[in-house]
Amino acid sequence: MNIFQLKIIAMIAMFLDHIAYFFPDLPMSLPLHWIGRIAAPIFIFGVVNGVKYTSSKRMYILRLYLASIVMAVIQMSTQIELNFFRTLFIVACICEILEIRKNQKAVSWIKVLSLYIAYQVIVCIVCGYLSSISNMYTETICFYLIPALLGSVFTTEGGLIFVVLGIIMYLAYDNKKRLILSYMIFVVVYMFFMSTNIVPIILWKIKELIPIIGTGLSHGMEYLLSVIGGISPMDVGGNIFTIQYQWIMVLALPLILSYNHQRGKKCKYLFYIFYPIHIILLWLLSNFVFV
Repeated sequence: MNIFQLKIIAMIAMFLDHIAYFFPDLPMSLPLHWIGRIAAPIFIFGVVNGVKYTSSKRMYILRLYLASIVMAVIQMSTQIELNFFRTLFIVACICEILEIRKNQKAVSWIKVLSLYIAYQVIVCIVCGYLSSISNMYTETICFYLIPALLGSVFTTEGGLIFVVLGIIMYLAYDNKKRLILSYMIFVVVYMFFMSTNIVPIILWKIKELIPIIGTGLSHGMEYLLSVIGGISPMDVGGNIFTIQYQWIMVLALPLILSYNHQRGKKCKYLFYIFYPIHIILLWLLSNFVFV
C-alpha cells in the first residue's frame, strides 16, 4: 500500500471520527470513534515518512507550520480543540533534528535536541503564565494562537503522547520487527495509564508524602499532564470499549506495515485543504442542527 492510499484511509477514518465528535448523540457515534482511532498513527507515520523522503524538508515542515496557524485561527473562532497540524509539525521538527545524526559533519544532534527541548520548556512556561492571567476575550489567543505561532507542545492535540509515538516510529522506521514491538509497547503503556487510576493515585500520594508543597506540586503536575502530556488525570479510568478505547489504534499497525515505500498519486495539498474545510463544515452543520 502506498503513502497516498494510507492517507486516504486515515482521512476517511478521521472524518468519521469527527462526525461523532460534532454529533455525539448519533446512535453510531461510538463505533465511529473506534474507526477514528487508526487515523492519528497513520498521519504521524506519514509525517515521519515525509521527513525521510521529501525533496525539500524545510518547505514540508513550513507547510505544516503554516497549516497549524490557520487551524489555530479557526480554533479561536469555533472554540474546538482540533488542530492536529501542530502535533504533526512538532513531530516533523524532532524527526528532522534526529536526521542530523546521519551527517557526521553536522552539529551534534544531541545539542540541537537539547536546545529544542529547552525552547519548548520556556515556551510552555510562558504560555501557561499567559493563560493563567488571560480573560474570556484573550483565553483563546493564549491557548490556541500563541502556542501555534511558537510551535509549542502546549495544548497541542494529543499532547506529548503522540509526539512520543512519532519519535518511536522514526527510530523504528527501517526495522519492522522493532516497529511492531515498540508500537505494541507504546499502546500497552498508554492504555495502562488511561484505563487505570494510577495517575490520580500517584498525585494523591504526592499530596500525602510532601505536606507543605505536596498539594501545589500535585496540582501543577495535574495541569501539566492535561495541557502538555495529553493525559488528563480527571479523565482516566473507565471501560476500555466505551470510554478508554484509544487502544484500538493498534489496528493501524497492519496498515502501516503494508506500506510499500511508494508515493502513489501526487496530491500534495489534499490533506492541507481537506482538514480545515471538513472541520468548518461539520462545525457549521452541528451548530445549525443544535440551534
